[in-house]
Amino acid sequence: MIDEVLSRIGFKTLENWMSGSLSEQIPVLDDLRAYEDSRRSGSNGVRYMAVRDAEGDRLLILGSREGDGAVPAAFVGTVRDEGNRRLMTAPQNGENARALREHFPHTAPSTAGAHRRSFGLGDRLGLASPGHIPLFRDGEVVPVLAQQSLRELDLMGRDYTEVIDAASWAVFNTGFEGAWVADGDHLKSVDAVVSALKQGCTMITADLSDHLAFDYMDADIQTVTSAYRHLDSGLRNNIEEKFSSDVRLADGSVLVFDPETRQRIALTYDRALDHAADLYQACRGVKREFDFEISIDETDLPTTPEAHYFVAKELLARGISFSSLAPRFVGEFQKGIDYIGDVEEFASSFALHALIAADMGYKISIHSSSDKFSVYPVIGSLVKGAYHLKTSGTNWLVALETISRINPIFFREIFTRAYDVFPAARSYYHITPDMKLSTDITTLEDSELPDVFANPTDRQVLHVSYGELFKDAGLKAQFFQQIKKSIELYWNALKSHIGRHLELLEG
Repeated sequence: MIDEVLSRIGFKTLENWMSGSLSEQIPVLDDLRAYEDSRRSGSNGVRYMAVRDAEGDRLLILGSREGDGAVPAAFVGTVRDEGNRRLMTAPQNGENARALREHFPHTAPSTAGAHRRSFGLGDRLGLASPGHIPLFRDGEVVPVLAQQSLRELDLMGRDYTEVIDAASWAVFNTGFEGAWVADGDHLKSVDAVVSALKQGCTMITADLSDHLAFDYMDADIQTVTSAYRHLDSGLRNNIEEKFSSDVRLADGSVLVFDPETRQRIALTYDRALDHAADLYQACRGVKREFDFEISIDETDLPTTPEAHYFVAKELLARGISFSSLAPRFVGEFQKGIDYIGDVEEFASSFALHALIAADMGYKISIHSSSDKFSVYPVIGSLVKGAYHLKTSGTNWLVALETISRINPIFFREIFTRAYDVFPAARSYYHITPDMKLSTDITTLEDSELPDVFANPTDRQVLHVSYGELFKDAGLKAQFFQQIKKSIELYWNALKSHIGRHLELLEG
């Protein structure tokens, strides 16, 4: 449709429209919407503007056929010429995303570093970023627009290149010029981190969970003592020299490193630290500049402040430059619902973790933190310096809530099938919904369907179901068709929902 519409107007009218100089919309363009903030001029007067119609998003490039001001050859699309003037209608695909980043470097991801607040957004649908970006225009918090784990990529049938391309187009379409990040999330192997960086990621979250020996944290003392004696003598001497006395934090709190505590922590984390070094060196072989996050949160037991301090100090001793570290906090940070646990206990523990991070010069990182509204004020008030916070699946839930409002019949099908596939879907995530509290959707009127998103059981079942649901190609196609038809409603809902996160965090 877009080429048909554009063929009906002259180049002068089109140039005026792309420059934003028309006082009102052209009648023939009623079904063609400009991304108003995308208009910009490139070198030699070439004009660029992103547009949307029923078939999707396009990039319009208006320049000359040759010579100064020619439409750049790196872009591909259909062209229409008038004299020496040329209009290219370029699909917003991967090939053109590479050209876009070449001509507009701000559309490529960068790093946030260890001293800037950052917020992970995890757009697994490739549609959410235009709803996120308006919340980050002031530059106070750096958005991680591209953030996916290998699990999410596999379930969605995507790769990091596609995820980054979608974010690049969202950056251009919305006129965003701030820094943004692309995170290879919860990666465990050398091959995975190398691949993520080569595909364009600028941050790696190194998941050390497979190398943690947590059995030693509650093993009997004889077992611990025996295992510790079998460690390399040089390693033991190093540990005993560094952690021979208690540590006093800035607020006067004391971390206790008695011999038993020291031995349990060393046995639990030593192999994980070796693996962190391997992952870091692999990253250094690909890029010199990247954000490196340490994840030790994928465990059943909370990370003690002493263990956090030990890990951070040993990472730095091994020459690992990391921008953030994610401990396992007390309580439960389960997917899609509010914090489970005693908020006062969390505040007391979190304060120590935040102090350790601030003292050593990196960000405290909070994972699985979407919808944790009861603890955001605590985090915001206690964090010392910067923080990194990760959300992801909440964007999928907002999309489903949007579907419930625009197509109740289809949402009822999704809801029912989500419960059908839940036994398979829950294997990917640590969640403990009380299935006795699920909603009988047959009792709800259409206008009441959004109410299910206030039910923690329904939220968690829907939250983890996306991969299993999308194995049905027909359902997946219908979902994307429906959400794209009401994309601005979805973006507005995201701005409100993620905005609530930031308001509570930032105070």
